Amino acid sequence: MLTPEKVIEYYFGIITAVGGLSVLLAVKYTLQRWRSFPESGWKVQSFAIGVLGLILASILEAPFLFLGTWIALAFAAGIIEESVKLLPLKFFERSQEWERWKLVIGTGLFLGVVEGIMYTAGIFTLNQPAYLVGVRIVLMGLHTIWAAITAGFLLGERGWKRFAGLLFSMIAHTFYDLPPLAMVDGYSGTVVAYLAGLSAGFLIVTPLMAKRAAELAGRLAPREDEGRGGVPENIEETEEISASP
Repeated sequence: MLTPEKVIEYYFGIITAVGGLSVLLAVKYTLQRWRSFPESGWKVQSFAIGVLGLILASILEAPFLFLGTWIALAFAAGIIEESVKLLPLKFFERSQEWERWKLVIGTGLFLGVVEGIMYTAGIFTLNQPAYLVGVRIVLMGLHTIWAAITAGFLLGERGWKRFAGLLFSMIAHTFYDLPPLAMVDGYSGTVVAYLAGLSAGFLIVTPLMAKRAAELAGRLAPREDEGRGGVPENIEETEEISASP
């Protein structure tokens, strides 16, 4: 029978391998849509909101540290951290939708990077296994992709389906955190293994959700076509019409 500690070692290996491939594929779909929109100044705003979001998340998650159960913290982190990434939608509500889409993704990126740097420093300070750095790098990518999935559905979909991306990101984030926190809470290796399997399932589905989110984001066309950086999707059709006598 596997011990919880051994299950977590295997789980971190799955995150590094499967999660790494999942992130790369999801980033590919997201970048394809990103490049179809005009250039915009998103870095400074996203960095500032990413740091603000991380501070807010830390404050909101702090009370859960005193509940005596780490499982509750996993659920809180999934809900809170995926919510604070949406701050650009409020701060820049007058901007065009494709600009807000970029800002949400940028916020997820910088939130993940700053958090990753902090945790990586802790890994070396506490002499923890070096492979955990790979786990943190994958999580940086996941933070970005979860934000892209949330923003794509929220801005590109209609009705209740708009919230499908946010719900997926919250659940995927929660199950990502659950296995190690369940181990700390004293759950058996079997329970931790089941949670790790569910988390791996979400990692596998993530590229499909990212692809769908990128397709929905295609509806966020600029209000003016002038200066658009991307190539129109119907360019072949346009050239064919232009070549007609």
